[in-house]
Amino acid sequence: MIKNYLKIAWRNLIKDRTFSVINIFGLAVGIAAFLLIVNYLRFEYSFDHFNSREARIFRVPMSITETGGKQQTFAFTYPALAPAMKKDFPEVEETVRFRKQWGVVSRGEKNLIENGQIYFVDPAVFKVFSFRFEKGTPETAFSGLNDAVITRTTANKFFGNEDPIGKPLHYRNEDFIVNAVLDDVPANSHIRFDVLLNFNKYIQLTHGSSNTSWGWSDFYTYVLLKPGASVAALQSKMPAFAERYRGADMKKNGFRVTFHLQPLADIHTHSTYGYEMDGSGDLYYLKYLGIAALLILLIALVNYINLSTARSMERSKEVGLRKVVGATRGQLIRQFLTESLLINALAILLGFIIYTLSLPGFASLIGRTAADLESADMLYWVTVTGIFLAGTLLAGFYPAFILSAFQPVQTIKSMALSGGRGQGKAFLRKALVVFQFTAAIVLIGGAIGFYRQLRFMSNRDLGVDIRQTLVLQQTVGTDSSKAGSVEAVIDRLQNIPGVQTVTLSTDVPGAGVGNSTSFTKPNSNEDKRVKEFGIDEKFIPNYGLTLLAGRNFDKDKPAGQDTSAPVSIILNETASKLLGFASPGEAINQLVDGAGFHCRIVGVIADYHQQSLQFDYDPIVFYPGLHINMTNFALKLDTKDLPALIEKAKSTWASVFPKSPLQYFFLDEFFTRQYQTDQLFATILWLFTILAIIVASLGLLGLSLYTVSKRLKEISIRKVLGASVVEITTLITRDYLKLIVYAGLVAGPSTYLLLQNWLKGYAFHIEIGVMFVLVPISLILVIALLTVLYQSLKAAMSNPTRNLRSE
Repeated sequence: MIKNYLKIAWRNLIKDRTFSVINIFGLAVGIAAFLLIVNYLRFEYSFDHFNSREARIFRVPMSITETGGKQQTFAFTYPALAPAMKKDFPEVEETVRFRKQWGVVSRGEKNLIENGQIYFVDPAVFKVFSFRFEKGTPETAFSGLNDAVITRTTANKFFGNEDPIGKPLHYRNEDFIVNAVLDDVPANSHIRFDVLLNFNKYIQLTHGSSNTSWGWSDFYTYVLLKPGASVAALQSKMPAFAERYRGADMKKNGFRVTFHLQPLADIHTHSTYGYEMDGSGDLYYLKYLGIAALLILLIALVNYINLSTARSMERSKEVGLRKVVGATRGQLIRQFLTESLLINALAILLGFIIYTLSLPGFASLIGRTAADLESADMLYWVTVTGIFLAGTLLAGFYPAFILSAFQPVQTIKSMALSGGRGQGKAFLRKALVVFQFTAAIVLIGGAIGFYRQLRFMSNRDLGVDIRQTLVLQQTVGTDSSKAGSVEAVIDRLQNIPGVQTVTLSTDVPGAGVGNSTSFTKPNSNEDKRVKEFGIDEKFIPNYGLTLLAGRNFDKDKPAGQDTSAPVSIILNETASKLLGFASPGEAINQLVDGAGFHCRIVGVIADYHQQSLQFDYDPIVFYPGLHINMTNFALKLDTKDLPALIEKAKSTWASVFPKSPLQYFFLDEFFTRQYQTDQLFATILWLFTILAIIVASLGLLGLSLYTVSKRLKEISIRKVLGASVVEITTLITRDYLKLIVYAGLVAGPSTYLLLQNWLKGYAFHIEIGVMFVLVPISLILVIALLTVLYQSLKAAMSNPTRNLRSE
């Protein structure tokens, strides 16, 4: 019997090739798109799951709230917190600190510039995290102060096929001995490194302050709780813990610090803390992609239901004849479910093929490898396949039950279904079409909104001139004895043809200012947390910043050079307001205390965007920095021969700093990198929105083909009676256009709420108007019109005698 069911199912599949192709291809595209998105989401949500003790590992970030001020959040904390927590809380089994480093690791002539991929870590790191050892053991990895642990890729760079164990690597005037080699860090780890060094060595280098300080931060701290320990109970003890160690400072300086326990599994997708180790995933984006994946799959399944029910009248006579010769309803249901299963099995197979072929390109698009997005977990694939089969089976049940319920006499006479079933079926079909295009309009509206916000951020006046700016960065710190070298390189760079000016600073636009401190007015107990930014006297004019009051630096002595006179500082507008000055002019010549110095405000500049427009203006205090302490050399350029200028800059740099390999970038490109996640998401969303439109249009094409074929005689009679081509075309298309208008009415509020919720995450954003709904509706109307119009015109222009010959 099953063989017979399959044979008949295959014959029907071949008989109606057009509908079969539309059904199978539409479902296959939906399945492939669903798989691509779901595998990407699986990867994003799998971060740090490779750690065997994941459920017991927590990071300890902190937030600082000033009295009457805004809250600042930090993914890191104080170095003294780790030993204090282990001492004070019996729930804590181990603690680990990560202290990020920059600079050059070298071996002979081989240099490796490590931008934040070097960490000093506590030796307990391997008791907490499950990094796999290729050589060495967790117990002996940091048995010596100068021991180093490197990854396999780092070992290959320095040692090739040699055994690296026991061999030295040079870093910051010291040799560190390789004592272990790890497998490369998994791609789904939020902690990424190439070289790990012993934190006990860092304690020695900092004379103990990196183990006892409650004022210094920048230490990423993790705790491993004992089995059975209550996280809620430990969190409830944290306020008293903060008061015990920071209470006096909090009371004196008018701020409150709060320590949190953040589950390891939440860091990549849920973290909202500043200064993350590595770029974290955006939970909102991931949720939206998940919704998009579900909508695309539902659109594909709706196509199947619509086309199957639309063709039900065509097969009604077949059902009637089968019932007359003795077929039961159960047998008919099994027959139609077999057809559904065959179509869906072919669609799933084709979907997997499309997915497999497109995975490498999709992975490249999102900056991953195909291996990252592939899963060997059998349970995962069984679950996904089960979802497809269950979804398609449910989609096949409705047509099967509709078809098997036809009455023999009525179907043989080609009459309408009794009891209003025909009307109910038509209503459901229309409702499903409305759902399809509601989903498509929401996806298009969201994609347009994300694109417009991205464009807004890219085109907005930043308040700072980052054009034609080449930034050279020192990769090795320079001691004070080399001050003459810094001045020499400035002079030589200045003399390169095409270089207008050279300015030095501790930071550059395009990233958060690295250092912060507290400032207060005299006779005030309220400290205000601000960013501190070292610059020279050319920084403000070179970057096109606007002075609102006062003056620029001009031979002002750097902090620490003259303790008898106040240090000159310049505030941005936000810092001026934060410190309580009613206007920029009021702040000029006022004295404030901060960073251990008495300071005099000599200028106030207009706010500019130091970071992405996702963030509000930070309060920034600019101070005249020592050239020796500023590592960013910004060259303003006036040349089209950039390759020649860069080569000249490299040779000039190497002649002065031979042991500090040059690292450089163009500032506009560096600034734009902040929007990589936004650009990536916008690209992915547009890609899958287009796929959703294609799938929905395929369904509409199938419905229009069927509708036209069933109304050919009606169209012919109307044409004989004098109806024009326009009237006939309008007759066929207006029903579909009405459904799209209904979809627009449903999709409008959804799109508005979706975009409004997303834009809350941006300090500076676009305004949402009616165009975000009207444009998607118009686009869908045009696509639907083009889809249906061809069939309508073909029917309207056909010879009526050909269709009426049998009447």
